[in-house]
Amino acid sequence: MATTVITGRDISLSFTGGTDIEAQATSAVLTKTNLRETYQTLDGEAYKTTNVEASFALSMLADWGKANSVCEALWAAAETPDTTISVTLTAATGAQFVFPILPEFPTAGGAGTDAQTVDFTFKVSKGAVTETFS
Repeated sequence: MATTVITGRDISLSFTGGTDIEAQATSAVLTKTNLRETYQTLDGEAYKTTNVEASFALSMLADWGKANSVCEALWAAAETPDTTISVTLTAATGAQFVFPILPEFPTAGGAGTDAQTVDFTFKVSKGAVTETFS
């Protein structure tokens, strides 16, 4: 079987509002985790999953003032706490992940001649990730 190599450039991203997130993103990582308790019984170890959580880490170039600005869309969304934004992450292979994130306020500013960047770690609401593998 041939090896498949997927790079960060092989994913596409979109979220509520149709902002141009791909052109600004430098890194996007979805992580889903089972939270497990381990019990030591007389028969050995036993496990119980108590919760499933997910997070979405996004690093991007700041785009304040641009038409369909991601930073401005996130700022506006974060003004209404506890609402969610739907994110779709699609790999070139066709695998698709859809999940609701709780928005955060982006930072504003920068240093010297460096590009202005913003980094987020969004909580995925209720760890809900719907995946479709082709």
